[in-house]
Amino acid sequence: MNNKTTTLLRLIIGVCITSLCVVSCDGPIDTPFIAELTPTSQDSSAIAWTPILVVDVPANVIPTAPANDEGLDAVRTAVAGRTDAQRTSIRRWNQGAVQEWSTIARKMVVKYNITPAAERNPDGTFTGRFLPDPAKPLASPPFASRMFSLIEVGTYDGLIHAWRAKYAARRLAPYVVDPSIQTLAPKTNLPSYPNEDAIIARVAVEVIVLLYPGERAAMEALYTDATQSRIWAGVARPSDVAAGDSLAMFIVTKLKARATADKWSDADNQPAWKLREAALVTTWPKWKSVESPARPPLHPLGGDVLPWNISSAAALNPGPPPSESDPKFQAEMNEMRQLAKNRTRDQVRIANYWEAGGGTEGPPGVWMKIAEDRSRSANFSAVRSARVHAYVACALHDAAVACWYTKYKYFTARPCTIDPTVSMSAGLPNFPGYSSGHSSFSGASAEVLSYFFPASENELRAMAVEAANSRIYSRIHVRVDCEVGLTQGYNVGKASVDKARLDAGE
Repeated sequence: MNNKTTTLLRLIIGVCITSLCVVSCDGPIDTPFIAELTPTSQDSSAIAWTPILVVDVPANVIPTAPANDEGLDAVRTAVAGRTDAQRTSIRRWNQGAVQEWSTIARKMVVKYNITPAAERNPDGTFTGRFLPDPAKPLASPPFASRMFSLIEVGTYDGLIHAWRAKYAARRLAPYVVDPSIQTLAPKTNLPSYPNEDAIIARVAVEVIVLLYPGERAAMEALYTDATQSRIWAGVARPSDVAAGDSLAMFIVTKLKARATADKWSDADNQPAWKLREAALVTTWPKWKSVESPARPPLHPLGGDVLPWNISSAAALNPGPPPSESDPKFQAEMNEMRQLAKNRTRDQVRIANYWEAGGGTEGPPGVWMKIAEDRSRSANFSAVRSARVHAYVACALHDAAVACWYTKYKYFTARPCTIDPTVSMSAGLPNFPGYSSGHSSFSGASAEVLSYFFPASENELRAMAVEAANSRIYSRIHVRVDCEVGLTQGYNVGKASVDKARLDAGE
């Protein structure tokens, strides 16, 4: 082959490769396809399930259901005028409203999981203050867990009461009353009054806005899209939606009352923490911030926050970590030094996969995503999906409370502050090491999800162990932090499972 021919072939190959890149690299990237959720059961027995927080709803909260033919003209008009954009919205909310609003909450965590900046003088020196925006609080793992729990408990309780009202009124869906109404949603036998999508949406909107007031306009737009999609789909009337909204707003009053009284507002009380810190006596190196400028520890009173299902954080106190003179302490630090020098490819993969640091949904969000996927794949009804999500979210919140109690009771240093030669492959959290939050969240979630999905128990527990190990491989935690955290998480999860066993949901 002569040089001229070789050059021509190279040119042809180059053009082909470039063309492939134009098609494959510059073309649209499709999002993963999510099938419509068609419940295998409507769970009519949910009328007898036990709510977690809101036990009773006054009779006047949900107006008496109108006749079946009321509101049908509005539905017929909406169905006849469907646009492509409305069809897209219908398709989105057909994928499962419980799961979709959980996803929206996780996206809020991603948006606000950003550490507040240090205030600087004009010459660049630190003023001694940090600049957290009260309207945009840091979506730390404990903060996110609390938000998830408020949303999911409110959703679950709201849907139990909605199911009671539905099967009392037994109002038929518009497309059932008038077969000429072509529905674009899965056909079910679920009574339409009050509308469940309005409850799911309103609870999520109000909890998110309670924590992030600046999100009101965006959340209301999502609420309108979610609820109108049910009218466009032909499965709900405006009055069905209004009744659902009324019920949800009552549920929200109870959620706000709990949020006001749960002691979260005192979680970052630094003066109170300073008094506690001064009394700490340890036989291991104490934690200190390695940030510059040094930042106050995150949520030092987080262990005082009101839990959902454990009796108290102190009840799950795992006891102290090894002292500095304990051979176990030295052995685990040696493991850190070895990992800093050399890791296997699988250890690197695990550390990266489970990192979930700043700017992400965090460990609680990772496990809420798993709950979403499992409940959707199982084709659970809205109320049964909410049950799974609620008990997982409660376990995540309680894991945060128990873990943060332990962190600030023992106030242990991170490996890199004990030995500066121990480099890390992930961002260093600004709070003590023992016990590991990631491990606690993972153990708690795996325990609850194993109860709801027993066929996947081995897989879920293996995921929790891998998540715990990831913190060792990142050199953020010594092994005892993660082993104790995982056990602590399992115990938290068992408290949620014990509660679930008694709610008549099986």
